[in-house]
Amino acid sequence: MKLKTINGNNINKHLEGKILICRGKINMDELELIIKKIEDNIDSDDFEMIMIECIDDIKSNYNQLDSVQPLLQLVERNPLTYFGSPGEIVHFVETFYKKGYEEKLISSLKRMPTVHTIWMLHRIINGTDNPEYYLNLLKQISENKYYDKEIREEAAHFLIYALNHWFYNRI
Repeated sequence: MKLKTINGNNINKHLEGKILICRGKINMDELELIIKKIEDNIDSDDFEMIMIECIDDIKSNYNQLDSVQPLLQLVERNPLTYFGSPGEIVHFVETFYKKGYEEKLISSLKRMPTVHTIWMLHRIINGTDNPEYYLNLLKQISENKYYDKEIREEAAHFLIYALNHWFYNRI
């Protein structure tokens, strides 16, 4: 974005490297560059530190619900990657719990479930009084032969755990 001068000062130099949010919309190109940095370093020994730095940047400059989907897509592209327990991505996206995060997670799970997003769904199930829809989604994932065996097993594990937990808490 090229801006002219204000009071004779070159605004472009001042804004260089800064995040621009216009009318409440985030600059998705800048956000994608940060996410690419995370992805490019998945196999790095410094992955955890790089992820923390990048998510801190996202928290500071892109703290909006619109940031959730690109992060979930990162996880989708890396379905068996360990992103932490729960990790920086989960801590960030869960700040939008009951503000639209759940719908974005469900869409992600329908596109490409991963070990990490299944675990994230489990965390939602633990916080709801009506888990039937979510449990059904876990069941569908666990039975879908298209998905990697580890992903199906993770879904089955959390389905059994959630059913037992839900059942025993209602007795």
